[in-house]
Amino acid sequence: MKIRIAEQFFIHATATVLCLFWADAKPNSFGEIENYIAEYQRLAVFDGVVLIAEGDEIVWQMAFGSASYEREQAMNTAARFRIASLSKQVTQAAIGRLVDDGKLTLQSRLADFLPDFPNARRITIRHLLEHSAGIAHTNRLDWMDMSVAMTLDEIVAGLAREELLFKPGLESQYSNGGYALLAKVIEVASGTRYGDFVDKEFSLKGYPSLGDETANASIPDMATRYAPGPVYGERVAAEPYITANRIGGGSLYANAEDVFRFFRDSYAGNLLSAETSLNIFEKPADGDITITGRSPGALAQIYLDFENDLTVVTVSSNSGWPASLNSDVVSLYRGETVELLPATRARATPPPHELRTFAGNFRMQQFDWNVSIEADASGLVFVQDKTRTAFVRTTDENFHLPIYDWLCRFSAYNTEFECRQRSPDSEARFFFERT
Repeated sequence: MKIRIAEQFFIHATATVLCLFWADAKPNSFGEIENYIAEYQRLAVFDGVVLIAEGDEIVWQMAFGSASYEREQAMNTAARFRIASLSKQVTQAAIGRLVDDGKLTLQSRLADFLPDFPNARRITIRHLLEHSAGIAHTNRLDWMDMSVAMTLDEIVAGLAREELLFKPGLESQYSNGGYALLAKVIEVASGTRYGDFVDKEFSLKGYPSLGDETANASIPDMATRYAPGPVYGERVAAEPYITANRIGGGSLYANAEDVFRFFRDSYAGNLLSAETSLNIFEKPADGDITITGRSPGALAQIYLDFENDLTVVTVSSNSGWPASLNSDVVSLYRGETVELLPATRARATPPPHELRTFAGNFRMQQFDWNVSIEADASGLVFVQDKTRTAFVRTTDENFHLPIYDWLCRFSAYNTEFECRQRSPDSEARFFFERT
């Protein structure tokens, strides 16, 4: 069984760095990495920590930006960040602990813990772990209001009203709802609240910065969350996002070092028995894996190269998503060249009458997004849900969208636009049609 998780990215106020070198380390690469990430910090899409490790040893770690611009508080490597869907790895490990304790098996039925849940006899713990139970993805449900906190029991009751998306075990579809059910299974099987179970089994046993935000009134060293704002290069507060509504699948926080240690120990078999580790944390056949978590004001990503025993962790308290950042850091560390197409303003803001021709409502084909482009005196603003971020003309043909690090180009008469990642190597394309 292979569980892969990926969710659908100058002037730095401070930099705190830890470097340890040995024969195979590449100190000349660290300056290149620092300059590369500082560009994203300058664009107001990154505030966080990047960590590189070989084997068990951290060889480079640096903090960028500020933990709180309002309080003029420097970012540091001890800062804690929401880790969004990286929380699922912790939930998987918690299930593994219950397996080792004899409280359940991966073949146990949901009905053993939630007997009144519809179709619970058809759903196994393994189905929930693998996103193959047919449980609705809570991100797409109208009753899941991310500005109002819900209890876990309220979430479970809401999921019980939803039809299965498919017969359990026949398909796979990413589901935060399935991980909310796993959180409830953990509570029933252990007799302990989900957050308390995480504290007892992991926070107090080697990963002290790890915790569940729903169980804490005040979190020490927590970085303030930001987003790139409607003025290019400036930050605003990230939109409200209640982590209680993502319990089990996105409610945890940690610092960069504990993310590294926890994931390394997961795949090294240090958290669970050998048999349970193999069943839950099987290493991928192609030798490496990238796992991503993202929510407003949070981006967490880890790259594990098992063949070369290399790990790169990126944690940020910013809504920006430079999608190629982790892979580019890996390339730079290996001494390879990384190129980014220009993302700086190359010309003055067009006159208002020209800007207005770009404004309007658009729909994205791939992800079924509804977005708007607004024109004001300062330029164009890209609006998606509650996010309003600059959409800036960089050349006669290209616009830069910093929140996703995309370069976009409009068609004739501005009836549609196409975006691509700023990395020249990326083949990803995203199409928006005027509605």
